[in-house]
Amino acid sequence: MGLFINNSDHPDVYKHNQQPQAVNQMVSRQDFLTELVHEQKTTNLALKGALSELGFQSQQKEETQINQWNHIGNQLDELKSRLERYENANHQLVLKMNEQLELQKEVAEKIAKHEEFQGGVLQRLDNQEALMEKISRQINHIRSILFERTNYLATKIDNGYKITSSYVYKLMTGSDQPLTFLLMNQKKEEIQKHTD
Repeated sequence: MGLFINNSDHPDVYKHNQQPQAVNQMVSRQDFLTELVHEQKTTNLALKGALSELGFQSQQKEETQINQWNHIGNQLDELKSRLERYENANHQLVLKMNEQLELQKEVAEKIAKHEEFQGGVLQRLDNQEALMEKISRQINHIRSILFERTNYLATKIDNGYKITSSYVYKLMTGSDQPLTFLLMNQKKEEIQKHTD
């Protein structure tokens, strides 16, 4: 055990600046209580230093965690702002999509009405075409009837003309030769004149 100097009550007792020449102590008496107190002080100093170091490290970690939490808080605020912007943009997009869907619905309804109207027009055209075809058949039938009647009447008129002409010719000339024979002779004479 070393020399105890009471710095608080007697700071100058047993204190000098010279180095001792030799050991002059022959016998030492150990006080276990004093040793225990000294060891306890040493241990307390080491523990105090460790606690101080631990406190410093804990303070540094706390400051680091505070900085990290502040950084995370700033990032969360930025993400929150971005999320609000995205929500606003998404809301506007949903509104535009709803408007587009309404427009498409109106266009589809107009197209359906137009197709229905066009279907009605096509039905009327089909009916009109069928009616025109029926009228055309009826006109062709009337034409054939008129042609037959006209042919029949022309034949009758021709026969009546021939009979009447022959009768008048006979009355005027007194000849029994038919008028057709005379007309044929006149045509032959005209043809010979043209060829000569």
